[in-house]
Amino acid sequence: MKIRNLDTFYWVSTLGSFRAAAIHLNISQPAISARIHMLEQDLGAWVFLRDVRNAELTPEGRKLLPYAERSMALEQQIIDAFSSTTRIVQTIRLGAAETIVTSWLPEFLAYVGKTMPGIAFELSVDTTNNLRNALLLREVDLAFLMGPVAESSIANNPICGYEMVLSTTPDIASQHTHWSAPDIAANRILTFSQETRPTKEIRSRLVAVSDVPLDMTTSTSVGALIELACSGYGICALPRAIIQQALSSGKLVELNTDLQLQDLSFTASYVQSAVTSEMVRKITESLTTFLEPRLRDGIYFTGASQSAIERI
Repeated sequence: MKIRNLDTFYWVSTLGSFRAAAIHLNISQPAISARIHMLEQDLGAWVFLRDVRNAELTPEGRKLLPYAERSMALEQQIIDAFSSTTRIVQTIRLGAAETIVTSWLPEFLAYVGKTMPGIAFELSVDTTNNLRNALLLREVDLAFLMGPVAESSIANNPICGYEMVLSTTPDIASQHTHWSAPDIAANRILTFSQETRPTKEIRSRLVAVSDVPLDMTTSTSVGALIELACSGYGICALPRAIIQQALSSGKLVELNTDLQLQDLSFTASYVQSAVTSEMVRKITESLTTFLEPRLRDGIYFTGASQSAIERI
């Protein structure tokens, strides 16, 4: 029996379909089917049910799965033991919210490349809701998102928080010396996509003080929102750290208001029982070391190891 076929069985059962396993292993779906067929011939038993939409295990498949998990774990231990000399490159499927991507993620990936050789990343950028679903479906190994993810199988490590502010162009800001919540609600609001927590919070708070329907422009592209705000299209509700350059240049100014938005808290979340979990845990540990000297205005630690949150 070939170990490769056992590994393929593990990924089909973990990801839930032959197609998902083919994408993950970067081979064709017929090749996946051929490997499973060879494995079943070696075992003399079917490991997946036929004529069902998803890859469902037979009783023999459920019996085999713990052995496949141990085999994958052993492979990972061997790679870890020879990490200083092996030429094997491990790919970690990383999902990240755009707030993280536009602040410190590029530097962190470069840092990992220098300090933890042998790791490559397959990066996907998405909303927290989609990243959470991808994590639960085992489509990503690690996610930097607005957590925690409330599932017993998921480990959540607090990493950092972002201060949310309301800002706009100097011309618009000069319309009021002090902006009340109704004043803000009367203007166009630019912020994250509809299904995100901060947008739901902003909407609920402004709807309560507005007599007219809210005019909200939402987007998954933080860069587009900043450009719109700088052009005078409306008031943006975004993390201070993300708009710091526009604030420093004077293109945007922070509103003088008593309306305080809830900060964004991010976690590094991953599946605890996955074969990549030990490698992912090491990556999250290195993240704390990386972030400490690099945090800037508007970003702060939320890690449980700190005695207090210190704003930079």
